[in-house]
Order: sequence, then structure tokens, then C-alpha cells
Amino acid sequence: MNFGGAFDALADDDTWMDAAEVAAGYVGPMALANVAEGATSYDVPNEAYGLLGIYAGEKFDRRMVSVGSGVYTLDALSQRFGLKNTVTNLGGA
Repeated sequence: MNFGGAFDALADDDTWMDAAEVAAGYVGPMALANVAEGATSYDVPNEAYGLLGIYAGEKFDRRMVSVGSGVYTLDALSQRFGLKNTVTNLGGA
């Protein structure tokens, strides 16, 4: 087996920049939700913060930020509708 190409991708700076942008896109809406809800009396659905992150990523031409915020939005929706809990409990009794 030849793993040279895979190791080259791991050593590539662009790969790590993409990963960092996805992480920022995921964590950004979470941090914004915590700050905004702690400072105000409004209870905005977490999905709205994720959509705001997607918008910001697209507005500033950072597609990987949009991807991370999209994952955050899907995670929030799956929690809202109980899908995450159902999938988590598939293997257990």
C-alpha cells in the first residue's frame, strides 16, 4: 500500500486551514448563542445561530466556515427533533 499521497495531504497547510475554518464555523455559532443568550432575555433557537454562521461564511467567501456552521445547524436540528438521541441509543438497550 502506498500512503504517500495521504501523508502529503496531512502535511499540506491548506488541509489544516480548511479544518480550522470548519472548526471555527462549528464553534462560532455555539459561542455566539452562549454570549447572546447570557446577555439578553431572548431565547433564539440554536438553529438560527447556525444559519447566521452559514450566512457569514458565504458573505466573506469562506466556504469551510459555512460547512462547519451547517454541521452545527444539522446537529441542533437533530437534537430538537430527537434524532440525535435515537441514533445514540441504537446500539444500547
